Amino acid sequence: MRRADSWHRRSTEVGSDAEKFIFLWISFNAAYGADVTSAYLEETPRERDKFGAFLQNIVDRDEDGLLETILWDRIAPLIRRLLNNQYVFKPFWDAVSGSPGAERWQDQFRRANQRVSDARRYRDVRGVLREVFLRLYTLRNQLFHGGATYATGWGGDQVRDGARIMEALVPVILDIMRVDIEINPKSDVWGLIAYPRINHEPQ
Repeated sequence: MRRADSWHRRSTEVGSDAEKFIFLWISFNAAYGADVTSAYLEETPRERDKFGAFLQNIVDRDEDGLLETILWDRIAPLIRRLLNNQYVFKPFWDAVSGSPGAERWQDQFRRANQRVSDARRYRDVRGVLREVFLRLYTLRNQLFHGGATYATGWGGDQVRDGARIMEALVPVILDIMRVDIEINPKSDVWGLIAYPRINHEPQ
């Protein structure tokens, strides 16, 4: 929690949307990125499966429905815009690179967005969150792997929207996790920390 909080705090001190998104993703990653030898991960999963399992744990412990309120009442327009943006949909980029079978990306795009629409209709918070974070993960890859130009060029809209979505969700996710840890300090549901501290913090 200390690591996640430190990156979240830094995200409030930056000016650009790209920096804000990057620091918020690191904060989120610090929370979900448990060591792969942890009790609830029996084999090394794909990254999106890791945060999918993490989000399920978060939703299960959101007794006050905070995430539902944010998704439905505060950032619904941002989410609609993100989901309608093909440039944060991974199969689109698979098609651009010529991957076999990727030419059907438009059908996949429609089906994925229909799943989100159905999830919203049935108040399925986890279903909405999972698809939103899959799109944000594609955006994360674009930024972390140098697939965007800093502060200029195409893609500014999705970076701005992604930063605003993360800005709304990450602190609530951290708070839900923190409360559960305070109530159940010996629980192994969050897994073992990755890169555990070996020595004391430097003075």
